[in-house]
Amino acid sequence: MRVALYMRCSTNKQADAKSIQLQEETLKKYCDYNKDYKIVSRYVDEAKSGKDVIERSGFQKLMHDAENKKFDAVAVSKLDRFGRSVKGLVNSTDKLKNLGIDFISVGDNINTTTPNGRLLFHILSAFAEFEREIISERMQLGKEKARAEGKLVHRPRKDLPLEEIKKLYTVNRLSLSAIGKIYSVHPTTIGDRLRGMGVEIRKL
Repeated sequence: MRVALYMRCSTNKQADAKSIQLQEETLKKYCDYNKDYKIVSRYVDEAKSGKDVIERSGFQKLMHDAENKKFDAVAVSKLDRFGRSVKGLVNSTDKLKNLGIDFISVGDNINTTTPNGRLLFHILSAFAEFEREIISERMQLGKEKARAEGKLVHRPRKDLPLEEIKKLYTVNRLSLSAIGKIYSVHPTTIGDRLRGMGVEIRKL
């Protein structure tokens, strides 16, 4: 069986920790154990959210190649590497199924080539989303409690070299977007800092 490997990490910190490498090693060991599994391709998405499939170029390439029948199964280390919502997971795996391609999640012991594997996949997916919703709800309650107590709940204000930014904008005539890319912040942030310095923002 021709197998495609898919690896994803959602933050740069995970990438620095060699998350992708560890995922791939796990998948290779699994395929080595199953002698009839031959790895034919690998797809990687680094520092991408599992919620937004549109931005995952590796995932999009995988699904495109699936339509062209370039492999027989897709293997991931864990369900949350492939997607974070039940709807997204089910839609993607159903599409693979309709194309005659199986789905394998090594860490969750799921293999859709078997009826039990398909059932377990849906059950675990439902519990995974339920857990995320509970965590999200608790975080929201924590933020509301912090606001009620007068505490700050947003990220600390990023320290930026304002004079350099002012020079780039007024002398070098760089755009807000260009400056934002230099300092890894949103253009709106650059605009707000400049206004705070009394700089008039150019009209587009």
